[in-house]
Amino acid sequence: TCIGCRKTDDQAVLMRLAAVGAEGRIAVRVDERRRMSGRGAWVHRGTACFAAALRRHAFNRAFRGSVDTADAEAWFKALEDAPTGSGLETVQPESGSEI
Repeated sequence: TCIGCRKTDDQAVLMRLAAVGAEGRIAVRVDERRRMSGRGAWVHRGTACFAAALRRHAFNRAFRGSVDTADAEAWFKALEDAPTGSGLETVQPESGSEI
């Protein structure tokens, strides 16, 4: 279940976020490989659900306490700022199909 929009979806569509103890605080980090130990929460990969989870203070509830979301916010900000394809890329033919 996405903690942003509260919709149930396949794990392949959701991104796992994990609570990690760092420097005397509990930080929320993106668990891209889904292998980090500890309590986790799930959110859709788009930034809209992450923003909704921040607005609703869903991370504090999911991780049962006050957490620092700065690392996860930076990750999702980078995802939002990443360039998308222009749609003009040329598909190269497979080997042997040039004829």
